Amino acid sequence: MVPTVVLSVINDLHSDQRVHRTAMLWTERGYRVVVLGRTYPNPAPLDRPYETQRMRCRFAKGPLFYLEFQVRLWNRLRRLNPDVYLANDLDTLGPNAWWAMRRAKPLVYDSHEYFLGAPELEARPFVQRLWRAVERYGIPRTDFRVTVNQSIADQYAREYGSTWDVVRNVPIPAELPWAADGEWDAAAERKRALRTELGLPVEKVIWILQGAGINVDRGAEELVEAARACPEVVLAIVGSGDAIPGLQRRVASDGTPNVRFVGRVDRSELQRYTQAADLGFSLDKPKSQNYRWSLPNKLFDYFQAGIPVVASDLVEVARVVHETGAGVVLRELNPEAIAKAARALVQPEAYAAAARSARAAAHRYHWGHESAVWHRLMDQLEGRATHHIWSMDRLEPPRYGGTLEVLGQVRAAVARGEQVVLHAFTRNPWPHSEPFAEVQTNVLRRASWPRNLAPWIVQSRQTRIARHQAAVQRGAVTYHGIHCSGLGTQGTLRLHNPESAYYASLARSATGFRRAYYLAEAWALRRWERRLARTWMGSVSAITPLDAATWNALAPRSRAQWVPPHHPFAVRIPQGHAPTPMVLAVGKFSVEENAVALRALLAANPPLEPLCLAGHNAPQGTPHYVDRPSDPELDALYDQAQVVVVHAEHALGIKFKLIQALLQGRHIVAHEHAVAGLDLGSRVRTYATWSEAYERIREAQNEPWSAEHEAQAAEVARRFS
Repeated sequence: MVPTVVLSVINDLHSDQRVHRTAMLWTERGYRVVVLGRTYPNPAPLDRPYETQRMRCRFAKGPLFYLEFQVRLWNRLRRLNPDVYLANDLDTLGPNAWWAMRRAKPLVYDSHEYFLGAPELEARPFVQRLWRAVERYGIPRTDFRVTVNQSIADQYAREYGSTWDVVRNVPIPAELPWAADGEWDAAAERKRALRTELGLPVEKVIWILQGAGINVDRGAEELVEAARACPEVVLAIVGSGDAIPGLQRRVASDGTPNVRFVGRVDRSELQRYTQAADLGFSLDKPKSQNYRWSLPNKLFDYFQAGIPVVASDLVEVARVVHETGAGVVLRELNPEAIAKAARALVQPEAYAAAARSARAAAHRYHWGHESAVWHRLMDQLEGRATHHIWSMDRLEPPRYGGTLEVLGQVRAAVARGEQVVLHAFTRNPWPHSEPFAEVQTNVLRRASWPRNLAPWIVQSRQTRIARHQAAVQRGAVTYHGIHCSGLGTQGTLRLHNPESAYYASLARSATGFRRAYYLAEAWALRRWERRLARTWMGSVSAITPLDAATWNALAPRSRAQWVPPHHPFAVRIPQGHAPTPMVLAVGKFSVEENAVALRALLAANPPLEPLCLAGHNAPQGTPHYVDRPSDPELDALYDQAQVVVVHAEHALGIKFKLIQALLQGRHIVAHEHAVAGLDLGSRVRTYATWSEAYERIREAQNEPWSAEHEAQAAEVARRFS
């Protein structure tokens, strides 16, 4: 059966070229496409190779219109029941998010602008707050996210954490109007013929400003004044907008003969006018956040016509013009600056260089390239060469413990040519100062309150949104740890350690309320592990033979196989003695075993000097502490340390900080439980009590790091790399 995708849009279906191009792409991929819109402002029939449905609204604008449209869209989506929902812009997102969640269907969101940065919203804070509520409801419920440029993608990532794909609003590749190099006579003759057909002067310089949004205070007023100061040019204003009536009155009253108002024309006629011109203008002002980040279609239309551009200094427009060299960016927007820049640009040498760059840009910025992003998205939706990896925590630095295993598997999947989607949870706000950018990341907020007697580390990741996204994913799936195991029963369950035993060990190191919590969680985890063993239908892999044996002792439906860690460390054994006898301990210090190590290392008598603690969540005021080191910073600390301390009072799995110490450190001092079952020879000094630990640390501080130590360390490292 052919799957159906419904594209919802509030705009006029006649003029929204982005929606049309997107609909054509889904049609070509074999989907039945239905485009939902409204009968505004052109009720004429549409001749499209896909189905269109237009809703007639009684109200044309204002709050009642938006409310009516939401209700009508909600009802129409209820009747259609598609396989994929695709919402275009925020004013269609709410009903699509509601039905996609209810029916467990994928939701795609294409944001054509930074909606809350529109000038009409920035000036109306109450209305902006209402739309912000819609955004906060809808965006976290999206499964695939697309927008029109990198600035907007970065802003949404800052606000909601997840990755956004960029599909620029560029034209479909057309027959390019210029001739090959050396055939300029034919190109010039074609331009002269076009001008004659369009009633434009053949010998004058033609400026063009085109678009459907030629509105007040977006540069058209200054451009008309610049044209008045340049009698050698003719300015053609092709399109519509609320600035046009005022400009027409001004031109009529001033008697300016070199400004032509063409009005709104169809796409093919617009291309003819653009190809007949010499210079294109994009002069929007940074009056709102939305304008500052805009990347208008007309810029790429000018490239397709092979003509240079005079542009205002907006972030995305300036980036494209500077990168391509296809024109000039104005430092200030006034008639004098426009006229000066345009006259300089039409000088033969400057014009030839800019026109060549515009033609090169036309081969780069067109729908044939941008549509590849949609194809990757559809591959992901259909599960083609796609791997969904679920992590208990997101991978922003500092990376520790289980996140290192996740990072290794992400990089291994990418190396196999798979498209990776990393689903990760956060307890904190969505933004992060150093977001993980290697693959597409979907960040989800953890739940805040327990609902039943299931373990809290599982409950907090069983949110309604997480269950929805797990239900609609296609392709290979790996759930890392018991944490994410409540989201499905298929795919691969990757066991990092026996969680119930781990929490019981944390209870032995804790006191008071924390001890009670750890004991309760250990009890709930034992129940959950037994239940999971009975119900898990996918494969199971364990990080050590001990983890596999512990799982298999539950008589599970799927037996565990031992698959060694996918850790991402490189072997980097330090050479020569450390510059100082520094002692290094790494970890997340809110975890009980690391908190115990922190307190014990600081309590050494006499003090351990020099001592360095590196990680995150250490108590405020902790001395000798490096907070949230980046990967290179952590590598440097291992290179500088004479001794690395690895503390864990349990024999559960293998500590990733031990692996990193084995691959990158000098002398290692570890609790005897941390190395239980590992054949490490004399590579690690062990202790059972902290008084023994201090003795081993001081011995290691005083023992020079020799070539024999390096050889032994390299031999052990080969087994773990």
